[in-house]
Amino acid sequence: MAKRQSASVHLGGGNFYDDMRLDIAASHAQIDSIQADKRPFRRSALVNRIAYLFDGILQKYRFLESLTMTGVRRQWFKDFSGYWIDILNGRPLVISEFFPLLHDYRKRHQMTEEITWNSPTTHVHNWQNPIFLSHTLTAARKVGMFPIVGYQLWSFIKSDMRILEYGCGVAPYYACYRRYFSHLSCQWLLADIPNFTFHYAKYLYRHDADVKFVTIQPSDFTDPLKDKRTFDVIVLTTVLEHLDDPLVVADYLLQRLNPGGIFVFDFVMSEGKGLDTPNALAKRRECLTLIVERVDLIRGKVNIDESVGLCIARKKG
Repeated sequence: MAKRQSASVHLGGGNFYDDMRLDIAASHAQIDSIQADKRPFRRSALVNRIAYLFDGILQKYRFLESLTMTGVRRQWFKDFSGYWIDILNGRPLVISEFFPLLHDYRKRHQMTEEITWNSPTTHVHNWQNPIFLSHTLTAARKVGMFPIVGYQLWSFIKSDMRILEYGCGVAPYYACYRRYFSHLSCQWLLADIPNFTFHYAKYLYRHDADVKFVTIQPSDFTDPLKDKRTFDVIVLTTVLEHLDDPLVVADYLLQRLNPGGIFVFDFVMSEGKGLDTPNALAKRRECLTLIVERVDLIRGKVNIDESVGLCIARKKG
């Protein structure tokens, strides 16, 4: 039997089931080196609309949770098991094993010690701790249970837009677009540091011609996208509280948003512990003030002294 082309690198120790220890930095280099055939992913507007309305009802009334847990809806699991077996070389899974496995990873992989954030290199290294493979399992399940994200955003998305999902992780907004709005033929850029969930996103969307990936290395922190490309929509959710300097990133991204473009953001009011950085907490007020000065809010509200939920805004001309 021909040997599979692996796109992951393992550290010493552990196993290939409930104690998998990935060298995720090296694994990103591996998956980036694999040439995948690219093709447009398209479905008709009618098919997409029916799927969106049907799944919207199921998600709203929480039926999708049951359908996911019981395996009636299982595409999310097929995607994950393909990644688990073919990319991570994990032991074959059946769906009934996934949820106990997720529980084991989440239970054991809790971070209790203080983290040091003294450089971009340290910042990226913190996210590459092997314990955070748990993030990938959590993200895979979430895609199955909650495929529709940002309900209020999609009425603003028009054909042929350029869209950036920054700090994307497993790219839930692109996943939603791909499933329900692919007829719009938009161009997407998915950007993140070389962490666990982004490695999974590179696997999931490796064949999609409308997607490009930017991996942000420590040397890229002052210019993460490495050029001056502009966008019609920028999505920046569950990101700001994790950044090395949210003020710099917000300014950088808003400069690359076209006038009148849509800016989607939030900002959790955290304690600056764990993977929420102390510097993000310290710069929170200044960052939100900058954003509010440059956009007009369409949906949501910004209270600097509280957690900011999902906001949709339009950049001032």
